[in-house]
Amino acid sequence: MKIRDATEDDLELLVEGLLDVRMIEKRPEKDIPVTGEDVESFRKGIREGAIRVMEDGNGGSVAFIYYRTDMRIPYVSGEYLWIDIIYVREDERGKGYGSALYEEAIEYAKRSGIDRIVIDIFDVNQRSKEFHSKMEFAPSYTIYIKEL
Repeated sequence: MKIRDATEDDLELLVEGLLDVRMIEKRPEKDIPVTGEDVESFRKGIREGAIRVMEDGNGGSVAFIYYRTDMRIPYVSGEYLWIDIIYVREDERGKGYGSALYEEAIEYAKRSGIDRIVIDIFDVNQRSKEFHSKMEFAPSYTIYIKEL
């Protein structure tokens, strides 16, 4: 396993991951397609070195994590590392890729003087909830939405 900075060549994996996560989250149909704004966000993350990619033993890209320190959400104060998205291809899950990406993110946060990591997980994403629980994340807030 090798972790490296994402490049433009990884955009296909990034888009695949975003689409898959949005479908797992059971988002409304109108919120699933990847937009130009999403791609620009990925390009910005690539330029800033904020997206790390995991390669398998054969050099194939199988997972990524996109983290930021500039994200601010109303109900969390102070400094934190925000996880925009973490994704492991379905056929590669359970092999330790997600844990390895998180371990690197944790080390980055510590080196940066940040003492907590924040991620939002949709309630329907049971697998993500279980994974993050094993990584010692704990739920903090619940937001309810009613579609009209």
